[in-house]
Amino acid sequence: MNSRIILLITGLLLSSIFLTVGTASAEPPRYLQVKSITMTLEGPDATFNIEYELDFIARMYVLFLGTGSIEPAIYDIFNDFDNTEVLSVREDSAVVKVMNVSYQDPEQGENMLFHDSHNLGTTVDTFILIFPSGRVRTFSDLSATPNTFFEA
Repeated sequence: MNSRIILLITGLLLSSIFLTVGTASAEPPRYLQVKSITMTLEGPDATFNIEYELDFIARMYVLFLGTGSIEPAIYDIFNDFDNTEVLSVREDSAVVKVMNVSYQDPEQGENMLFHDSHNLGTTVDTFILIFPSGRVRTFSDLSATPNTFFEA
């Protein structure tokens, strides 16, 4: 019985070391592979739905300690944004709200908003941009959000 506890504690300690080393660097953590991000524009704000895969060690870590343990890696993806709030984190997805990510351009009129490109902390296989009108644009292999005008 004691050897199982020691083995479990050793495994958790090693897992935490591997997970924290990945988040300390400028690169995205190796244990979290972002598959897609959907950015839904909502006036000056945006909601991001992130779908990702965790490696085996990270899944075990989440199993024992919960999804809050990978929340810092989610924040790292959005380190170029201000006013970021992680709304939910699951084993394979997360929802992030970013406030004031777009602004009105007075020269274009009151209903036109502009979104400046922001770097993402990783390269995304599929990036989906949903405009307030419902129009959808899909991009591949992006490491930053695209510059865009849209009507609010």
